[in-house]
Amino acid sequence: MTKSYDGKANLFEDYLRVNLDSARQGEQAGIIKRNEFLEKYPLERIKELTPEEYCLGTDNSKESLSYLMEFGKIGFGIGGGSARKHGVYFSKKENCYMNGSTAIEDIEEFWPRFKESLYNFIVKSGSNEEPLVLEDYPLLQGMAMVLTKYLSMYFPEKYISIGSFAVLKELMDHFGYPYEDGMRCHQLNGLFSKNIRKDYEDLKFEDGWVIGNVAWNFMDGEEKKHHEGGVKTNKESGLGDEDVNETHYWIYSPGTNASKWDDFSNEGVMGIGWEELGDLSAFNSRKEMQDKMKDIWGSDKSYKMDSLATWQFANDIKVGDVIYAKKGMYKVVGRGVVTSDYFYNEDVPEGEYRHYRKVDWKDIGEWPHPGQAVMKTLTDITSYTDYVQKLEALFIDDDDEVELVEEAEKTWPVYSKTKFLEEVYMDEDTYNTLTGLIDTKKNVILQGAPGVGKTYAANRLAYSIMGEKNKDRVMMVQFHQSYSYEDFIEGFRPASEGSGFEIKKGSFYNFCKKAADDLENKYFFIIDEINRGNLSKIFGELFMLIEKDKRGNSLQLLYSDEKFFVPQNVYIIGMMNTADRSLAMLDYALRRRFAFFEIKPAFDQARFIEYRMGLDNAKFNSLIECVKKLNEKIKEDPSLGEGFCIGHSYFCDLKDVNDAILNGIVEYELVPLLKEYWFDDQTMVRDWTEKLRSSIK
Repeated sequence: MTKSYDGKANLFEDYLRVNLDSARQGEQAGIIKRNEFLEKYPLERIKELTPEEYCLGTDNSKESLSYLMEFGKIGFGIGGGSARKHGVYFSKKENCYMNGSTAIEDIEEFWPRFKESLYNFIVKSGSNEEPLVLEDYPLLQGMAMVLTKYLSMYFPEKYISIGSFAVLKELMDHFGYPYEDGMRCHQLNGLFSKNIRKDYEDLKFEDGWVIGNVAWNFMDGEEKKHHEGGVKTNKESGLGDEDVNETHYWIYSPGTNASKWDDFSNEGVMGIGWEELGDLSAFNSRKEMQDKMKDIWGSDKSYKMDSLATWQFANDIKVGDVIYAKKGMYKVVGRGVVTSDYFYNEDVPEGEYRHYRKVDWKDIGEWPHPGQAVMKTLTDITSYTDYVQKLEALFIDDDDEVELVEEAEKTWPVYSKTKFLEEVYMDEDTYNTLTGLIDTKKNVILQGAPGVGKTYAANRLAYSIMGEKNKDRVMMVQFHQSYSYEDFIEGFRPASEGSGFEIKKGSFYNFCKKAADDLENKYFFIIDEINRGNLSKIFGELFMLIEKDKRGNSLQLLYSDEKFFVPQNVYIIGMMNTADRSLAMLDYALRRRFAFFEIKPAFDQARFIEYRMGLDNAKFNSLIECVKKLNEKIKEDPSLGEGFCIGHSYFCDLKDVNDAILNGIVEYELVPLLKEYWFDDQTMVRDWTEKLRSSIK
């Protein structure tokens, strides 16, 4: 079945312009590690490996290839779960080698066949036009993610460094690339790599690890929004700050080659063309604008970029946003702050611009643009923070500090404990315990099964303690395998001008400096997927400084020799899934400095029961009861346990319930999860899939 969504992939080209070079630089260390791996394990060596050299579980386990692939911090992470995913491993419990859940009676007879299958699969998938079908290799069943990693290591010209089946599916859907139901991780990876290289010339011969970096971060960025017409809608964004007016930054062309700039800068406005559309506020959606353009100018074009510009100009730009006016692709001619909503001026002569906003053009002149600017009329560049900083630096006088739209004091929406309890499925006693723990320990990790709402609750928790949705005092980052001390605290980066390197400060350093200037207020640093990074490497000397009784004490930083301290008013909230077995690898020195608070599925919580009653849908209730029984089975499974239970967020924020919605939850969210949990027990998968389907019939 072909999957396709319209209207999002075109944003990727603009994202590439800004981020491709930094992705290349960021992946250099990983590519060096990959080359070191290939020197030690050239593909031909797979044919020579002994079981002890390959398998986990043996006395030689930490020297094995499987151990290096899982724990060697090279490529994308595959840690957690079971040794079964490597195909062959040694079970100390059974005192024999295993293939999946099957004991191998004669390893000397079995091993050559397994090696040959593994070698042939990698070689043929790397040389064939399309990835091989895993079903043709019965000895490699259950290895899809590991095989994807092998392919990205040995054939980075054909495979990218993403091994998450869910993310690869999301990428295929997002870009509208076709794929068949039942495809495995390595197949989606190869198809996405093939299509993205074909569609984007800059990526045609790019290293797969660079493409993986760009694609993953693109999907995590601002461009990742809900598809129109999705079956589930949230009353707020997952971070709980949809009603907060955040300053956005835009780069804008005042006419072709800035032909309207003199008029606009003198009049204190910005304007765009497409005057034949009439008043843009009359359109209810971007699709309506797109259809109108086709009616006016013909349907031989898609008008995706044109309709995006007109829709954003009329609807997305807000008062207080910063506008950079450009001339061509290499000059900036002004910087201003938006002071009005959109308005339509039909009194201007025919053929002139009629769509306007008032702008206070604070800087008018001519500056060199850092690099090459996008060619679009209007682009939201807020998420490209390095790019914004470079543009802001153009307007800093030698004797003055730049003011980033600080003319008026910001006001923030009020947020309280009561509001938190209305939005998050947590009772008051649990909330009081959690906030008390945060106050006394200062460092807390929210842990729990997938879908219990950890991320959903994190920002709201901080806002409820502060009493307002103040985004200036909350920062969220997500750890991953490539996240480093240099990203977190400080490190050398290529100099912005000229050659050489300069010390660039990281996210936590900058956040602590901001908090130190405002000690009367609490600041919250939120770390998603905290266990997915190399924590000893990321925190460095901060292991000691984040302790409550060490706050305010200084240590000398690694690169700059600066004395640095973590202020008393900084609180750290981390999040991690208990279904991720890699949490066992957390540094015990770090564990001692954090309190761990478990968030559990809330199916029996009073507010969730009230929510169920409000929906008043018998099939929904039946599905919930089935999932509760499924969770009991998961708890009893010794290879899973309570940390793998299904959370309530899969079923939340539904404004309406119908068969299509329930079927979508079962087929595209719960069943794939069961296949991951019991990949080696198809009977269990079939039984519970049938029970879930039956519950909504």
